This record gives sequence, C-alpha cells and structure tokens, in this order.
Amino acid sequence: MRLSMYVSVLALVAYSVHGRGISATMRPATIQVRAPLSARLASRPNSMRYQQKESQRESLRSGAFSPRQATQRKPLVAYAETANAFLGAIDDLIHARPAGKLKTAVITGASSGLGLNTAKALIDSGKWHVVMAVRNPEKAKLAATQMGFPKDRYSIMPLELESFESVRSFSKKLKATRNVDTLICNAALYLPAHQNPRYTNDGYEVSQQVNHLSHFLLVNELLPHVKRSKDPRIIIVGSITGNTNTVGGGAVWPWADLGKLNGLAEATDKGPAMMNGGTWNGAKAYKDSKLANMMTILEADRRFHDKTGVTFSTMYPGCIAETGLFRDKKPWFRKLFPLFMRYVTGGYVSESEAGERLAEVAMSDRCKKSGVYWGWNGAAKTVAYLKPGLDANSRGLTGAGGAGGSIEELPLSVEARDPEKARRLWELSAKAVGLPYDSNYVSPLHETAAEIAAKNGPKSLPGIPLPSFVPDSRGQLDKRAKEGTSSQFQGGRL
Repeated sequence: MRLSMYVSVLALVAYSVHGRGISATMRPATIQVRAPLSARLASRPNSMRYQQKESQRESLRSGAFSPRQATQRKPLVAYAETANAFLGAIDDLIHARPAGKLKTAVITGASSGLGLNTAKALIDSGKWHVVMAVRNPEKAKLAATQMGFPKDRYSIMPLELESFESVRSFSKKLKATRNVDTLICNAALYLPAHQNPRYTNDGYEVSQQVNHLSHFLLVNELLPHVKRSKDPRIIIVGSITGNTNTVGGGAVWPWADLGKLNGLAEATDKGPAMMNGGTWNGAKAYKDSKLANMMTILEADRRFHDKTGVTFSTMYPGCIAETGLFRDKKPWFRKLFPLFMRYVTGGYVSESEAGERLAEVAMSDRCKKSGVYWGWNGAAKTVAYLKPGLDANSRGLTGAGGAGGSIEELPLSVEARDPEKARRLWELSAKAVGLPYDSNYVSPLHETAAEIAAKNGPKSLPGIPLPSFVPDSRGQLDKRAKEGTSSQFQGGRL
C-alpha cells in the first residue's frame, strides 16, 4: 500500500514537470522508454514533418526560436531521464531511509524490564521507532501505554523465542514491512529454582533456546537486512555472570563453563540439557547461555564485520536487582537482593538507567567499534573487574556496573575470547537451528575422566548439592531440595 502510494506521487510529479504522463511500459524490474522522435522519423527523412522538425532544431540552436516556442519543445529524451530517476527513487524507497525519517530498532523482550526501558530511552531521544518483539502483545501494548510512548513511535510484533518457526515467521514479516537499523537481542530466561529441565517443542532446554539459540537464528535471519542501514548494529545483551574473570562471575558458583560443548554436539530430542553435557543446573544454564551470547558476538564480528560494516556489540548494563529476570527466585530473595546490591555491594542499577545504557550502545558514536564488550565503571564496591597494573591510579576494581560512571571497553574471560571454541559453538548452533554448518566442528570430542567428573560435580552454594564428605550441620539441604530450590539431586548430596 505504502509503495503504491509513493509510485503514484512520483508519477504525478513527473506529469507536472513534463506536462504529460510518462510514455513508458512499466514492468517490475524495467521501464521501456519510447525512442526519441528523430530516431523514429529517421526511416523517412524526406517527409515534410521531418524537414519541419529539423528546421525547428536549427532555429533553436541559432537562437531564432522564441522563448515560448523553446518552452513548448519537450523532446522525449527528457521522459527517458524521468524514467531513470523514477527507478532510482523506487530503489531508494525500498532500500534506504529518506532524510529525516526515524531509525528503527528491534528489541526482543521489550514488554518489561531492560527491554522496555531501552525502548523508552530510544523513543525519548526523538530519533527512533522501536519494534517491540514480544511473546505477549497485549502486555506490551499496556506497558507502552503506561510508559506514554507516542503511538507512531513504536509497533508490536509477536515473537515466541521458544519456537524456531516463530523466529523465522517474525523475520520474514519484518523484512517485508520495515527497514531495520539496529537489532537488540535482550530477552532471557533465568530458572535457578527448576529442579528439572524443561524442553521446547524443538527439543532443546528452554533457557538454552530462548537465551542463545533463537537469538542466534534471529541474528542470522536479519543480518542481510540490517546491513543495508547506514549505521547497522547488532547487540546481544551479555552478563557479568558469564564472565569468570569477574568477582560476580568467578567468585559466585556455579561458574559459566561450556566445556567441549558435547552437550550441544550430542543433542537429540530432549537430549542433554546443558551445553557441556553435564548435570542439570538452572543457574548454570543461564550463565552458560550468557557466555554463549558474548562468544557469538565476537565470532560474528570476526566473520561479518569487515564484509558487511555491521557493528557487533555485547554489554552488561549492571545488576538490575528488581528485574523480572528473578521471578523464579523466592519472595524473600526478591525483597532482600535489591537492598543488598544497593547498600552492601553498591552494584545496584535501576531499570531506567540500565535502559539508557543499552540505548547508548545502540546509538552513540563511541560504540561504533565492533567486537566490544561494554560496561560502566559505576559505584559498585565488590562486583567488579580486577584491573592489574603498575599505576596506582589505573589498577584495582573497575567496570563494576553500579549506578553512575562512564562507559568503557571491558575484557572478557579467556573462554569467551577463545576463537576455536567460538567457531565450534557457531557451527553447532547453526546445526541446531537448521542453518548450513561446517561438519568438521560438530562431532562430540573426547573428554578425560577429570573433565567428565568436573562437569557432573557440585555446582554452587548454598542450595546446590555438597560433596558427601561435607556435613550438613544446619539440616537445610534436604528441605531446599524438596522445595525446588536445590538441584535435581534429592537429599542435597552427590
């Protein structure tokens, strides 16, 4: 409808400029223009009309033609030029954004939390239209109304990340209706209290598919579309918890660890729940998926940045202690954790500030550098990066993500920066979602007895099973296991 309207307007403009409609035969890909009059009369040079036209041309060249006569002269070659301009305008309409038009960002999980507040920050800038890609459109509509979003600054499209088919359907519809400048993969599930894994209809553990595999598919589906933008960006939200070189990710068990990715390599319908093939743990499944997100961005940068110009980024917005991501936690945790992060660690960040941070990565010139993990040197006292150095002013804890501070590039863990593991993850992910893949990277790899024991060992404290030689002096582990706040190991022990 919109394209046909533009075509009509351009045709009217051409008519007003040249005094008549375009004398052309229009087809989807070409416009055939009638030959100039002189060429059509060349076959009969002795005709009276031909001689009159030649006389008129000579008069015009010599200046003998009156201005009015010159104005009335409209050689058909002008219509050919109009037709070429018309084709160019159509191409611009399809593949480019007219001057002054809003840029478009697609945000998954935009009906609440970080995604909703990022949408607000972008819309408030006055430069963006946000596509809210959500599983519950009615919830998103209510949230947008409560936020006061102008109706012409956002649109809502259904997207169910538990389904690869939904991702493909969403991508197809989006590409047919909108240009996209920035894709922000934000939606995530965190299921620390789930005693057993839950699987999608595609056969994968749900947090692994929602957090990583479906976003991996979405990135690949939309990359050819996003790269047409003048400033194309793809962002996947990472996490400090997937980074073992931090206090938050390295001192708090379970640690993110993809091992040799044999769980993904051996995946069958409802096969191994964990990417490393180890025993199920909901908290670790989330951390592993965040590690996979960050590795995906670095690998995408290596594969596509130079060829497409797309900026690939990941970031940690800070600890949003009141986010719905913690809905699986106990009520007491949801009440006390924000207070702990605000007054003890100093790592607390509000949803609105976190949204502004993610929006900064999406639109600031500083964040045009590709293959970067962004963070903020906020007010946190303990959840930080240990930055070594001889200079006392530069070493110490930094990049904590607490409120305030300024954006900076932060180092990822050794595992996150491993290019060979990232390539294996990419190919295994491609196989999982049904994309072409390199078969040299998808077979299970040999594991030593120590590696097998490590991936099946205890995952964290408290609420996760202890080795049998550690006494349960408080008698609480059995209770937590029955309540679903421990792992699948009943009795609280290995």
